[in-house]
Amino acid sequence: MPRTPSTEPQRKRQQQRQRVYRERLRTEGRPEADAVDAALAVALCSTAANERDAEVKDPVLKGYLSALMKRARRELLERGYDRDGATAAIQRRLHRITE
Repeated sequence: MPRTPSTEPQRKRQQQRQRVYRERLRTEGRPEADAVDAALAVALCSTAANERDAEVKDPVLKGYLSALMKRARRELLERGYDRDGATAAIQRRLHRITE
């Protein structure tokens, strides 16, 4: 849902700077941070799925992926989320992306 434009002059100037910045990124073919975050998440999930389905497991990769998942859960716990809820959410996201 689009936000209503601000009437405060300082916010209007910031919004205009942000629009110019985003347009420059598009023109230069550079992704915004959310696109990079999404690409990294897909890469991580697809690597985890490939390792899960591999006939020969790579113990180093498995350890690295396990450490990344633990780090993600720790980040969520530090933000105040429930341990079981955070674990379930991570597993759901991995499952959805790797299907």
